[in-house]
Formats: sequence, structure tokens, C-alpha cells
Amino acid sequence: MFKKVSLEVKSRNDLLAAAKINGAMLSIADCWPLNRDEMAMLLDLAGTPNAIKNTITMLRELAGVKEAIEEDSDTSSTRVFLALEKPRICRSATESDIMCLDCPFNSTEVPSRWRFASRKTSDVGEIIARLGEGGIQARVQDITPLDKNVILSQKEKGIIAVAIERGYFEFPRRITLEDLGRLVGVEPASLGKILRSVE
Repeated sequence: MFKKVSLEVKSRNDLLAAAKINGAMLSIADCWPLNRDEMAMLLDLAGTPNAIKNTITMLRELAGVKEAIEEDSDTSSTRVFLALEKPRICRSATESDIMCLDCPFNSTEVPSRWRFASRKTSDVGEIIARLGEGGIQARVQDITPLDKNVILSQKEKGIIAVAIERGYFEFPRRITLEDLGRLVGVEPASLGKILRSVE
């Protein structure tokens, strides 16, 4: 049975700090792996045009950020595509057998709160150990059975929509799990879990 795990995580959040310093609001809309060591994040920024501009400048200067590409926008909100080295939290998640339910980088609480779904209780210990190796303290707040009626995230809904469109659920399948994984940027093992939840 899947468990919903809530961790309290003491980690720096340079993304939110950059926004706060400049008077902007930032949230991670989506994320996906680019390769073993790097990932992409889609950020939503809100604030004055100057606050957004200054935040993007700071994001580009953060350690580990490879690229920051923003939408052409003079409004009070914009989206930014960020390519960066995987933060320790994200690396721990991809190395374990879990699926994020919310992004700890969106947490405004200090320490931040991170919720994820796990198949095995031992995954929680592995996550905490991996975080500890990176100097990040974490402790369990709560572990409960995952509600079978849990609402899918936007990312999961998008993945399922692509799977339907490409014929993954048809018999015979028109696309393999591996090809679908490459298409949506998700490892086949994680993708299989997402797809099994709706089969």
C-alpha cells in the first residue's frame, strides 16, 4: 500500500530567497529531469516588472543554474524556464522509489514541508539518509495511507493525456513505456507507477 509521507526539511531555498529579496513571488509550476545530474523547472513569477527582472537576474547568478529563459512579458507575472544542477532534495527523490506530491521549494514554511508518496516505509529512511549526506536535516512529520481518491497533479494529468493520445492504453499498445518515458521526460520505472494508478 502506498503511503503519504510528510517530512520537515531544513534546507536553503535560494529560489524563494531571490524572489523575496526583490519583492516578487515565486512558485515551481513543474519540473522534470534533463539527465542524470541536471533538471528543468518551470517557475511562475509575480510582482512588478522590475521585481521580476531583478529576480531573474539573481536566479541566473545562483550556483548550479545553467540557464534561465523567461517569457516575453511586461505584465505582473511571467514564466521562467530554469535549467540547473539537481538540488540535493530532487536528487534524493529521483534516486529513491517515491513520487513528489508537492514541491518543497514551494514551501514558505521554515523548515520547509515536503510531501511525497512512497510504496515502502524503508524509502523514507533512504531519503533522510541521502539528504543527510548533503548536509540537509530532515525528520518525519507524518506517514499515512495514501488516499485512493487523491487528485492527480498537473504533471501527472499531462503525462496521462500524452499516454492516451499516443495509444499506451490501447491493445496492442502503440507506444512502449520507454518511448513514452523519453517523450514526457520521466524514467520508465516512475512512469509505470503513474500509469498503473489509472489503469
